[in-house]
Amino acid sequence: MTLPQTRRRTIALAAGGTGGHLFPAEALARELVARGHDVILYTERRGATYTQALHGLPHVVLPARSLAGGLPGKLAAALTIARAALQARRDMRRRGVGLLVGFGGYPSFAPAIAAKSLKLPLLLHEQATRLSMANTQLLRFADGVATSFATVAGLKSFEAARIYETGNPVRRQILDARSVDADGAYPQLDAHAPIELLVVGGSQSARVFGDVVPKALLALPDGLRRRIVLSLQYKGDDADSIAASLRDAGIDATIAPFFDDMGARLRAAHLVITRAGATTAADLLTVGRPAIFVPIPHGGSRVEQRHNADALAQAGVGWCMPEPEFTAQALSARLVDLFVTPARLIDAAAMARTLARPDAATRLADAVERMLAT
Repeated sequence: MTLPQTRRRTIALAAGGTGGHLFPAEALARELVARGHDVILYTERRGATYTQALHGLPHVVLPARSLAGGLPGKLAAALTIARAALQARRDMRRRGVGLLVGFGGYPSFAPAIAAKSLKLPLLLHEQATRLSMANTQLLRFADGVATSFATVAGLKSFEAARIYETGNPVRRQILDARSVDADGAYPQLDAHAPIELLVVGGSQSARVFGDVVPKALLALPDGLRRRIVLSLQYKGDDADSIAASLRDAGIDATIAPFFDDMGARLRAAHLVITRAGATTAADLLTVGRPAIFVPIPHGGSRVEQRHNADALAQAGVGWCMPEPEFTAQALSARLVDLFVTPARLIDAAAMARTLARPDAATRLADAVERMLAT
């Protein structure tokens, strides 16, 4: 497909400080750079800690603050946003920015305000099945919305012609993990094979996984327990003692606060236990792995994650276990059921892979270029 020629103007991206927002922005930035565009990525201090994701990409760290804390918190946030918006505006003018793509999170407010003050087009990208709080607030200023799913709650009043279904861009290492198994082969899982279990709690980790998963694994029948190879993302101070207790029980356990090699670990996994963030879901679908989803039970992401988990479970790519039901006893029983009858895991993995959008970064970059050319 031949797209309209665009003027050479810098394309700005704004993303909150979690991996769920930053990783899709990174994927788009690298696609745009490969097409010859100049880019600048605006984030906040948490986002700046993802040094591997930002490597080689121009980026600016802006001050940011959430709206939590009642009236005093909102006033403090308003001052911080205003300060960040002025800084972003100066930077955009200096770089000759032609368009801003916002990926959500409260740190995206200031760059969006700066862009609109300069009369620049604003394209929002929504990763989830329900419009996030940040994107809901910015929707009135948006010139277009790119979505990861065909139907996104909260967009009913937005003009359909300005909605682009692109999918959720994933990192290069996730795409590489998919391409290794061109036929989508699921890792061998017979009665004696090791069982690779990957547990990830998102960018913020998840205390509940450190509390529940080890107890559930220790409760497994001896023969099944000794086949487990566990990769647990966990930041608790008791990580070393948890790892020691698991190893004493015959479980090969790796516990770390963050995995830089997520693509390889996903490809090796027979099952993933995870939150239900949209970016995590996109990674799972791209590689084609089944999951037990434990949506976050509180905070602004609560509704979005539960909606994501239910939609993915209904699609046949996994199982939703709300946190109140996510007990060691219930999880242990679920794992026995799945590992003893692996056909369900194999079917879920195949379904996940069919729902993937590995070309999402390409499609989103196409949408950016169309908007830039108008």
